[in-house]
Amino acid sequence: MDSAKTFSKRAFLWIFLVMALVVFAVDVAIYFGASVAAMKAVHTAADPEAAKAFSFVFENFSRVVVPVSVGAGLVFALLLWMIIRGLYVNAGVPEVEAAPKDEGPAIDPEVEKRNTRRTFLHLVSALQKEGRLIDFFNEDLSLYSDDQIGAAVRGIHENCVKTLDKYVSCGPVVDTPEGESITVEAGFNPEEIRLTGNVAGEPPFTGTVRHKGWKATKTEVPTLSEESNPDVLAPAEVELG
Repeated sequence: MDSAKTFSKRAFLWIFLVMALVVFAVDVAIYFGASVAAMKAVHTAADPEAAKAFSFVFENFSRVVVPVSVGAGLVFALLLWMIIRGLYVNAGVPEVEAAPKDEGPAIDPEVEKRNTRRTFLHLVSALQKEGRLIDFFNEDLSLYSDDQIGAAVRGIHENCVKTLDKYVSCGPVVDTPEGESITVEAGFNPEEIRLTGNVAGEPPFTGTVRHKGWKATKTEVPTLSEESNPDVLAPAEVELG
């Protein structure tokens, strides 16, 4: 529709300009043609009636001839414009798609995937650096007593919490305390609430909160260097003597 409107406006403008030139040329031709014919008629006096007719034309040229010619030109221009516009629309000329807006450089899916992986590995690396989490997961806990494990876990827990809060703040999905009753209304988000047990019928459902869930309330994505290797979660440490 946009291309049709644009073509229609341009066509009307050009037709109007051309028709104005044609009307002007016709009026000038009539005026000078009548002037030459009148001069000949008066000079020879061979046709008094013709001289009267030419005299009438000169006297009423601006009041009759010009308005009539202009009106006829406008009517003809309007008809010609309607015909051309109808032919254009009926021809089914395909619309010219507007140039897409510049939305910035496109993101390569592979680059985005690599950056996501780098961010994930960076978080694991930070948990290892501050809380020795990977070391703890790879320890054989059967070699230690419960008291030793408890003492180690306390320090790992504190350091990992500090590291996690640096990048991600978490809050509960539901505010109802665990063990208390809750009503799940219709239209709930299954990504936020997972129903377990005897799930039948249609909501609302009434059940007991077994876990309040977690959701991120703040996310700070670190700026990572492209030069470092994200696969190295923690460098080997060698003490020189």
